[in-house]
Amino acid sequence: MKSIQKWFVLLLGIAVMPAYSAILMKPIKDPDLQYKGELLTGTYNENITHPDDLLGFPIGSRVANPTQIHSAIMHWAGQSDRLQVIEYARTHEGRPLVAVFISTPSVLNELDTIKQNIEQLANPLKTSDSEASKLIDSLPAVAWMAYSIHGNETSGADAALTAIYHLIASEDKDVEALLDDMVVVIDPMMNPDGRARFAKSLEQYRGTAPNVDDQSLLHRGDWPYGRTNHYFFDLNRDFFYLTQPETVGRVEMINDWRPQLMIDGHEMGSQDTYLMGPPRQPLNQNIDPNLQKWAKTFARDQSSAFDKKGWRYYTGEWFENWYPGYSNYSEYRGTMHILYEQSRMAEDGVRRPEGTVQTYIESVHHQFVSTLANLKTLDKNSKAMYRDYWQGRKNNVASKGKFANRTYVVMANDNVGRTSALVSRLQAQDINVYVADKDIEVDRATTQLGEVKEDLIIPKGSLVIPNRQPEAPLIAAIMEFDAGVNDAVLLEERQKTLRDGSSLMYDTTAWNLTMMYGLESVTVPENITRNVSPYSPNTPSHAHAFVDNAIAWIVDGADDRSVAFAARLMERGVHVRYIDRDSEFQDTTFNRGSIAVTVTDNPNKKDLAQTIKQTADELKISVTATTSGFGEGDLPEWGGKHFDLLTQPQIAILSHGNFASYDVGATWYSLDTHLGIRHSQIDVNSLNRTDLRRYNVIILPTSYGALDKQKQTLLDEWVKNGGTLIAHGRSAAALANKDGIAKVKTIENSFEKALDYDISLTREYMAGEDKVDRKAAMSHTLDADYTFPWDDLPKPLKEDELTRRDKWLSHFMPSGAMVAGRTDQQHWLTAGTPEVLPLLYSNQPLLMSADNSEAVVRAGVFGPNDSKKKTAGESKKTADRWFTLPENKALNVRMSGLLWPEAQQRIANTAYLTRERSGKGQIILFSGQPNFRGAALGTNRLLLNAIVYGPGLGSQKHVSL
Repeated sequence: MKSIQKWFVLLLGIAVMPAYSAILMKPIKDPDLQYKGELLTGTYNENITHPDDLLGFPIGSRVANPTQIHSAIMHWAGQSDRLQVIEYARTHEGRPLVAVFISTPSVLNELDTIKQNIEQLANPLKTSDSEASKLIDSLPAVAWMAYSIHGNETSGADAALTAIYHLIASEDKDVEALLDDMVVVIDPMMNPDGRARFAKSLEQYRGTAPNVDDQSLLHRGDWPYGRTNHYFFDLNRDFFYLTQPETVGRVEMINDWRPQLMIDGHEMGSQDTYLMGPPRQPLNQNIDPNLQKWAKTFARDQSSAFDKKGWRYYTGEWFENWYPGYSNYSEYRGTMHILYEQSRMAEDGVRRPEGTVQTYIESVHHQFVSTLANLKTLDKNSKAMYRDYWQGRKNNVASKGKFANRTYVVMANDNVGRTSALVSRLQAQDINVYVADKDIEVDRATTQLGEVKEDLIIPKGSLVIPNRQPEAPLIAAIMEFDAGVNDAVLLEERQKTLRDGSSLMYDTTAWNLTMMYGLESVTVPENITRNVSPYSPNTPSHAHAFVDNAIAWIVDGADDRSVAFAARLMERGVHVRYIDRDSEFQDTTFNRGSIAVTVTDNPNKKDLAQTIKQTADELKISVTATTSGFGEGDLPEWGGKHFDLLTQPQIAILSHGNFASYDVGATWYSLDTHLGIRHSQIDVNSLNRTDLRRYNVIILPTSYGALDKQKQTLLDEWVKNGGTLIAHGRSAAALANKDGIAKVKTIENSFEKALDYDISLTREYMAGEDKVDRKAAMSHTLDADYTFPWDDLPKPLKEDELTRRDKWLSHFMPSGAMVAGRTDQQHWLTAGTPEVLPLLYSNQPLLMSADNSEAVVRAGVFGPNDSKKKTAGESKKTADRWFTLPENKALNVRMSGLLWPEAQQRIANTAYLTRERSGKGQIILFSGQPNFRGAALGTNRLLLNAIVYGPGLGSQKHVSL
């Protein structure tokens, strides 16, 4: 028996030895990580569960994941009568977004009435001064406290959870007094998907010992990092573009409640301290000046709270308020907005150059103290702020006010889908949109090119948006062609650019909504209210003209949804054709780029008509059936060369590695949102092991580093075998450098053949002229004096001088400005785009296209030269740039934003979009990011065309036997 026991013990010992060897070492205690502060102090209601008990660790000591935060909130909702929880949206990954309303039970019971009274106060067209005074006396203060819109900026959400508990559980008299006359709305985590991604990386890279090195994976995370949402969008740039469900739901609720105060809790570089408002210049001139007054009041109180703790901070410095797409969009609606920027600790803490460690819990404490300080300031000043708010709302609609005589007009067009999308964005911001009931003549109007037109006719069906509305400041901010900026800002920006290449501008300097959407618009200096009616979508929103015995069904190509119509039908096995000219069948006209489905191409599709109707209904787009393929006049017939058969795209997007996650996400989002067809993301690190034969379209979003030679060679072979390669931004530049696989070159690599590029540009211009010398064309005699186009061109500068000049001009590239683009209206890539297309340019590569490629879209639009200055084309001496202008022509370049004259010189006449044949395939290059922030619908149409039409129209067709 003993021997058996001994044997069992030996076996047990052998079995447990690996377990002992797997036990991790305990870390050495670091006294620098012992935070001496205390997050929650005071007396708390014992019936409300302490957050430490819900989380399983002391609140603020670690990052709480989205599930833990939401579970804690819902648990408290069942315990406390001081809060109500409202779910306002779901993320792409299905996580709930909630707003937590906190106040006394009596105030919470009156929420509907309070909201109605706020709405009444916001409308000076229906409310008198006396009524407003009574409303102000009765209304509680309303604060909207929002946190962690960037998922890896985590301290805000943990502070929000701390604040919720403190406000609902504290038995201190000051908290009870605060809630007696205030509604506090806490939006605890504005980006649960991004936070979940970052929290997971913390789990993956967390070791036994705390990590205070901000260069480690624990602090930085993995590509695509936790900052962004599911589609890698920066949600803090989306507040008027409204592309993401998180923003759509949030904006709707904020707009319903019109809070007096909105804070936005962020984080910044880990070696920084703490930034709070007010912002510095440039400030958007549409913001009510009274808000700047209150910003200083809140800043003084918040800084005083930090002074008591001995915490470092600063105001403004790097943060400006020019771009209106941040959460501070609420300022344009009259809300006081404050940004918090806490140095990012990730989790444990970070060691600083002076040797100290700032712990994660201290960063949470900073956000929590800021929250309480701001709420106390609001409590003291709420009534005065309401009075200022009311005065601001009256100013917005005053007959002699700042916004009185200005109307924005979107000219009538056939792109119904895109125009409807614009209206939906405007209406989501409580902006009234009207439609011209008939043609309206106006004395003056300014175009997007800055041209003043006299006696302009606004066609029937145009959108009319008077600026004189309660939401006038926001209307002006997102619809005006140029945001005002003072001379002092311009001077400082110029000096910084020249001194060291730095900038005052934190974001893009152009964002006009009509330009982003690629819709023609004018500004009229009057308040247009006659001959218009409120916009309402067509009912039904789309209508089909189906007939018996149809031989073809057509969708108009002006509408962006026509591209999806083609793509989705091809994915359903239907053969589809692209009509490359305007056409007319049985008295119905169709724009170039229309999509046709014929019975002849689909003989075995018994349910063809039903499949077409189903697809059109999914897209809410109209289909017209025809029983004749005869084109009226000289318009094309259905069996000719103008009906091109398309090829189903099989798509891959390269991602990870050096690719910019924003552009990867925007491209991915475009495919899912605008097309809804299958595609694959491919990790660029595994490209050499990928069977590329499965794809006929590969997209390279912009990147921070070039593909290596081996990968470029692999893609080159794939293209030559029939692939369509699409590249954006710096990925395009990598293909267009000296050793790249593209014939197109970047401007730096083009000066050796500057004259060739100028000759190609001249040929393009001549091809668009509407005149011909009939006498010379019909002459029987050789013209002994014939000259070549380049005989009249100035002598080009030497390569080294062009290089020197380009280097100088490159210092002035914009952070984001709108450039006028001229489009080749005969090219399939430009279907559904106007002749003049706004292009967003930043510090991006510039592409040069000669005769071996096609410049589909170029920067700059020709116009008459009214100046007395000589154009480059009039000089017979040395050129002063790589290109010359046609005689008596000027080039309009800037449309909106800060674009220095030097940048205009550099960008002018370069190609934004190029296409070139390579073997059986093609390479399509975009100078920039065509779907910038998911809102650049004008240039996004070019991308959709490239993806869906490219395999059929730009590469050699494959015949399956």
